[in-house]
Amino acid sequence: LNTCRDIVYTQTKLKNTMADRLAVSAALLWISCALLASVHGHGMALDPIARGSRWRCNPSALPNYTDNELFCGGFQVQWGTHNGKCGVCGDNYGDARPRLHELGGPFGPGDIVRQYVRGSVIEARIRLTANHRGYFYFDLCNLDVGGAEDEACFSQYPLSLADGSRNWVLPSTAVGEYRINLKLPDSLTCSHCIFRWTYVAGNNWGYCEDGSGRLGCGPQETFKTCSDVRIVASNDINPSFAYCTKAV
Repeated sequence: LNTCRDIVYTQTKLKNTMADRLAVSAALLWISCALLASVHGHGMALDPIARGSRWRCNPSALPNYTDNELFCGGFQVQWGTHNGKCGVCGDNYGDARPRLHELGGPFGPGDIVRQYVRGSVIEARIRLTANHRGYFYFDLCNLDVGGAEDEACFSQYPLSLADGSRNWVLPSTAVGEYRINLKLPDSLTCSHCIFRWTYVAGNNWGYCEDGSGRLGCGPQETFKTCSDVRIVASNDINPSFAYCTKAV
C-alpha cells in the first residue's frame, strides 16, 4: 500500500484542484491500487539485445536474471523519491554513476551487439513478460562525437516508426514478443551508438493534459534498456558480424 499512497500523493502534488475533485480522484486511485499494487509490468529488448540481457545469447556475458525489471528503481522510487527521474538505461536515478547498466557499469562493457545500415528500416524485438498497456518509444545516442551517455545525447536522435509516428502503442494486453519497425536517420553513421527502448506503462489512473482523469494518464511505471550498436554506410557492412551465439 505504500506504492498506492505515493500515487495519490504524486497526483495531489501535480495538480492543484478543488478539494472535492481531489477526494474523488483519491478514492478512484485507491480502488485502482487495490487491484494493481501487487502487479508490475516487465519486459526486455531482445533485438538489438540490451546490455542486461546479453547473457541470454552469449554465455560469456555477465548474467542479469532480473533483466526484465529495469523500471527506474520501481514506481515508488521513480515518482515518490526522484520526481519522475530515471537512470538513462533504466537504473535507479539515485544510484551512483556509472549505474549498473550504463557504460562502465557491470553490465555496460560497450560490446557492439548489432550493426545496421544508415537510413534503413530495422526491426526491434521486445519481449513483455507482464503487459500493463501503454506505449514504447526509441532513441539513439551517438558516442562518436564525444558526447556523454545522457539525456541530452539521446534527445538528438529520437527514432520514428516506419510510418513516421513517434510512439508505438501496445495493441493488446497480451504477453510475449512484439516486433516494431523503426526508421534510422539517413545521415547518421557511428562506430558506437546506443539504442534505447523506453516503455511507458498505462495502468495507473491520473490526470490527462486536458484536465480529465482516466486510466493511463499521469505518472506511470517506466522501463528503459540500452543496447550498443554500430551504424554504417551500405558498402561498409560486415556480413560475418554476429554477437549472439544462440537465438533468443
